[in-house]
Parts: sequence; C-alpha cells; structure tokens
Amino acid sequence: NAQEKYDFRLLRQNDRIALADSTKRQSFYEGLKYTPILTEGHISFGGSYRGQYEIFRNEEFSFSPNEENGWYLQRILLHSDLHVNNNFRVFGEIGSSLISSKEDLSPVDQDELYINQLFVQYKTGSISIKLGRENLELGSRRLLDPREGPNVRRAFDHLSIDFNTVDNSFRAFIGNPVVPEEGVFDNREFQNEEWLWGLYGSRLFTRKFNVDAYYLGSHYGASTYVLGTAEELRHSIGLRMWRKEGDWQYDNETIVQFGSFGSRDIFAWTVSFNLKKEINAYHHFGLKTEVISGSTSDSALGTFNPLYPRGAYFGRVARFGPANLIDLHPYWNFRFGKFMLEVDYDVFWRFSVNDAVYGPPMNIVLEGESAERFIAQQVGSIFNYEYSPHVMIELETNLIFPGDYIQEVRPGAKTLFHGVVTLELRF
Repeated sequence: NAQEKYDFRLLRQNDRIALADSTKRQSFYEGLKYTPILTEGHISFGGSYRGQYEIFRNEEFSFSPNEENGWYLQRILLHSDLHVNNNFRVFGEIGSSLISSKEDLSPVDQDELYINQLFVQYKTGSISIKLGRENLELGSRRLLDPREGPNVRRAFDHLSIDFNTVDNSFRAFIGNPVVPEEGVFDNREFQNEEWLWGLYGSRLFTRKFNVDAYYLGSHYGASTYVLGTAEELRHSIGLRMWRKEGDWQYDNETIVQFGSFGSRDIFAWTVSFNLKKEINAYHHFGLKTEVISGSTSDSALGTFNPLYPRGAYFGRVARFGPANLIDLHPYWNFRFGKFMLEVDYDVFWRFSVNDAVYGPPMNIVLEGESAERFIAQQVGSIFNYEYSPHVMIELETNLIFPGDYIQEVRPGAKTLFHGVVTLELRF
C-alpha cells in the first residue's frame, strides 16, 4: 500500500518510509529513499514542488481598477537526510520560492534560493539534541508553526534538547527566527532582535484526557500595537487538554501572557475550544471558538500576541489574525476515498472596542474609532484530491462579508473574495 509505504509529513525530517527490505535497492526511487553508507549509516533524498494560483477580489474590502487580482506562486524544497549511525544525523533542505504577476510583495512571497533547514542531531537513549536551522512546531501549533500557508516557510536558528518516552515528551529550546530575503543564499543568522525560548511538556494519559503544559518566553526589539511601538518582553504560560473518546474529540487550550511593553505592563490571555463529532466513517462536524484578549485601556497592553502562528490561521485568505478577537467557527468535513470536502462558517467580533484588528503577522489591518464589535462573516470551502502520497490537488475559496465595524471604518466596504488552486508533488 503506497499510502502506508510513503508517509510524507509536513516537516520532511519526520517522514515515515517503510521499505520491504531497507538494505537492498528495490528500484531507483527506493534507492533515493534509502541507500546504506559507511558501516551503520544510510542516506535518503526527497523533495516537493508546490504550485499555486491565487486570486483576490476587493482585497482590502474596496474596489480599485488598479488592483492586482491574481498571481502564480511556486515553491521547490529539496532535502537530504544523512544518518551516520544510530546516534548522529545531519538533515539539510534548500528551497526556492518564486512569485509572478505581483508587484507589491510581502516578505513571505519570494526568496529565490535559500537554506530552509540545516541541522545536526545527536540521539542517545531518550535524549535528542539538535543544533542548527529548522522549521519548528509545538503542540497544536497555535503559538509556533512552520507557516505552511505562505510561499516561504518560517525557520529558526536554534538549539533544542528533547526527552521522549512512550507517554511523555519534554523539550527545552532557544531560537532566533530567520529573516527571509529575496535573493540567493542571503538569509543570514541572527539578523534581528527577536528571540524565542521555552519549555514544553506533554503527558499522554490512558483515560479521560492528555495534557500539554508549557512556558514560552519571547523578546522583540520593536513591536507595534494600537498603543504604539516599543520593545517587548513577553512570557506565555499555557495548558492544553486534548482527547479522542469514541466518536468525540476535543482540543482545548488556555494561555496567559505577562511581561513588559516599553514602560507598560502586559497582561493578555486566550481561551480556545475545539470540539469534533464523527457522524460515520465519511464525515464529521466540528465547532471551534475562542476568545482572545485586546487592550481595553492605555495603562497596560492587553493585546494577545500569538508569537509565531500559522500564516493561514483562519484559512488561506489570512485577513484576520488571533489578537483582540472573538470568533465562532462551525465546520463540516466529508471524506470519501481520495476526496475531501470541508465547508466552514466563521464569525468575528472585536474583544475590545479600544483596540484594532490585526493580521496574522501582528500588523494592524483595520483601525479607527468605533463602538462596533462585529467585524465580519467568512464562508469558506476546501476541496482536496490526493491521487497518491506523491500528488495532491486542492481548491480553497473564501468570501468575507464586512460587518458593522468594517463598514464604519471603511465606508462602502465590499465583499472580499479569495481563491487559490494548489498542485503539490512530493517524492
């Protein structure tokens, strides 16, 4: 079964490849996936190509005859995984992310040629040590995610120590996020004043629930919120409880943040719930909802900082980020064979009428004095066809209907449409 033989993961260093006889080459391709070297080692190669055509209408909730409507993005990632022996490993991955027909580029749209990942790993018993550049993810990926939605992934130059047993895992790490540039191998190390460090622990229980508990510290040389721009030092303490029990599954998380923003104190928080019910083998319903704090006065910063979240937190349209927000998000998912269809509906309100609306990278996208809370309604769909582990085609669409707040700060606001077609090839 090819699906079981080649289990390609989001981060390719976590791939699970099961060959019938890993010591003998069954074909040229299997030789790429496993070639014995030295006495106890082996090397493998792989990669992916992702091509996307993305289209917007009324991208900023207003019509402009000069608006760029569509562009083509492509990303190539190629990796090599060298296991010198059972203890020592070197993983490297280069990338090329290009875009055409778009003039106003964001930092995550294009990087001609870059080292996406390059790290060494030493394992002994239950302990693993990594040093180098890597795409990182933690837990539910609410606060730390490789940012798969945009064209350029997020990487960290980091040191991490992991301890893993059957039921427990623990990670201690410190890292500096890589600043993507548009040229060739020009993403240098430690080029900003941002740092992320933390301790993350998981415990798998056999009954009732599983628990993640963690502390994350973050420093930014200059952060911008509705209260202004200043140096930021923030501490995040989180608790996640998740479990699949019969036809029901839940994943709930609470995070509290404190620290300093210039001369102001920080106190922010979020509570999120994700409940899913399997109807039968083909489809399930789910409900996601979260309350994310914002600043209610000028005396302290109450705006939640999601740190390094998914670039497509509320879908690929990525118009709203997880800060100063209340959202209610029911969805329906249907799977049949190689096909998947998901339809979702999301409603957004501001938590605080004294704060702005932020985008996924924590930039202010909507600001203006208003007592209105209702931001927008979003209707989305994803149609996915996975022909094999190597080939995937996907169509995602989103409509955002402006609510009272957008209509007030942007009079005459129009409905936003976003669509993206994706072809991904993996080997």
